[in-house]
Amino acid sequence: MSAIEDIFWNARGYCENIKPSKKYFEQLEKCADLSEKLGEGLNEEQMNLLRELSIEHGGLESESNLSHFSEGFKLGLTLAAESFLNK
Repeated sequence: MSAIEDIFWNARGYCENIKPSKKYFEQLEKCADLSEKLGEGLNEEQMNLLRELSIEHGGLESESNLSHFSEGFKLGLTLAAESFLNK
């Protein structure tokens, strides 16, 4: 596997270097508060549906993030290649 493939497939472990922003933690707190408030009025079946919805939404976000990362990575490689080839 090439170094580029290593980086692309995250085999090198750069994720630990990504620090969530203050805004991320603010949004996380808002989501937790809203989920707790919503859960107070739900029965067990409804709570299970809410949990399942939350898990599935997380999966959507994950897929979306991977797609955006992939496209950005490709664009970065294209720009780097063009800058080296045009010197």
